[in-house]
Amino acid sequence: MSTHFRRLILMLFAAVLFLAAGANAQDEARKLFEAGRYQAVIDQTASDSSQAGQYLRGLTYLKLNQADPAKDAFRRLQSGGDAWRAVGQSAAAFTDRNLDAALEAAKSAVSHNAGLAEAQYQLGLVLEAKGDNAGAADAFAKAADANPQMAYAHYYAGMNFNKAKRVDRMAVYFENFLKLAPNAPERAAVESIMRTVRGK
Repeated sequence: MSTHFRRLILMLFAAVLFLAAGANAQDEARKLFEAGRYQAVIDQTASDSSQAGQYLRGLTYLKLNQADPAKDAFRRLQSGGDAWRAVGQSAAAFTDRNLDAALEAAKSAVSHNAGLAEAQYQLGLVLEAKGDNAGAADAFAKAADANPQMAYAHYYAGMNFNKAKRVDRMAVYFENFLKLAPNAPERAAVESIMRTVRGK
């Protein structure tokens, strides 16, 4: 085996390890978010320059009612290509409660990359805020299809299917949510809704 070939193999192996470490860090941050450990997410994503990491960071700041640092995180999505840029624009407008601009940007994100879970998720957040539960449920369901491990896509899909009187679809997404995020702050509320539905 030539020295050049060996060096190439080592470089490829190092790149795979680097990408795996990044993915593991994002998975860990998402699990912390799903458990309601928001400060831990902020700490975990401080050095994560990925678009997914910064989007999660922004969502976490929103959970903490800290609009300015949330928008700072969303602005960092500008360098991620057209879909991510539009996700960031939508999320920043959503933070400012400018729902029309948020909706336009979210639709643009989905048109650029319908398979990006965060684009569908952002569209779902905006449609829910505008009272379009059927549309929001569909967007969150598409986010869950794109990333089946995204527990809150399942949660919000379930909530919006419930409001849209689609109890059959709601139950599927809620069951997925409970499996994926057993320590979520919303667990008790979801279990209560499920008991009520099953009791009918």
